[in-house]
Amino acid sequence: MKKIIFTLMLCLGLINMSMAAYAADDPVKTRAKERKAEIKAQKIQEKAERKAKKAEIKALKKTYKKITKDVPIMRALELMKDSPASGAYEKITGNNHTLKPMKIQYKNLGEVKAEYRNYNAMSDIKRKKITINVNSKHKDAPFEAQSAVLAGMTSFVDKKESVNELTYSKTLEAFLWNYYLKKNPDLAKDDSPLTINENRNLKLYKAYPRNAKEIQKVVRKQRPDIKYVWESTGYTHREYTEKMRKVYEAYEATEAAYKSQNTVKYVPVLDLNPEKEYIKEHIRSDIKADSDIENHFIHQASYENKGRCAICGCPMETPSNNNED
Repeated sequence: MKKIIFTLMLCLGLINMSMAAYAADDPVKTRAKERKAEIKAQKIQEKAERKAKKAEIKALKKTYKKITKDVPIMRALELMKDSPASGAYEKITGNNHTLKPMKIQYKNLGEVKAEYRNYNAMSDIKRKKITINVNSKHKDAPFEAQSAVLAGMTSFVDKKESVNELTYSKTLEAFLWNYYLKKNPDLAKDDSPLTINENRNLKLYKAYPRNAKEIQKVVRKQRPDIKYVWESTGYTHREYTEKMRKVYEAYEATEAAYKSQNTVKYVPVLDLNPEKEYIKEHIRSDIKADSDIENHFIHQASYENKGRCAICGCPMETPSNNNED
């Protein structure tokens, strides 16, 4: 009897050992443990990412609290800050004739006026305040597209508009969109209305990048009220030509850099002087001038003299003989 009991116990022990060995090698249980560990690691990573994103947004809100409360606009500005259009970024953050940051917000432009419903953005310019209203239907568009639009809107310096001013605005917008596309070509495939508009505008610019002739045609067609008003403050023919030349040089530099090495090493910065000092807008005598702005210059604009300003080509007062060397 003892032998039988011993034999049974031995068999049971062997069976338990076999089952334990099988359990240890069971691929289903092993995979379940691995999956559990993966899920745990993924949750830890997602938590860390949420925390980092929250901290990033908090930092953005602190940086741009005087400009906007909309995070997509903040991200668009961050892109602009490190782009060749950083001069436009400087204007938005206070390097403009008001000496104050611009305000940027989303707005249903169709409610302002029915014909504005398809505008990408509009400026509301007052003497001490500049506000850029971005069409609210574009709030989900790529940040790059919104950034390009905002850069273009910084071209407007007062309530007076001209063909030169609008053409330059659209040219700057097209250039920056092209720059972003070089860094991320897949952006062009986005089907948002704003991306479609940016692609169309860039196509017009690329047809004649040296003088943006096609953009100019569209501007004159869309704005019959100013189609024969060529110049405005800051956009005399001389100023306009110089601005367009700089954009063309930056465009050529971008194209050449990506064509040769698929990376941008150097692209000229637009609308920003090398020392990053504030350059006050030149106020002509046909505009109500701010005395602080006028006092910045060595002359007062005047149409009574034949002298021309070296900055913009406007008529200016003849300098006093006491100031001559």
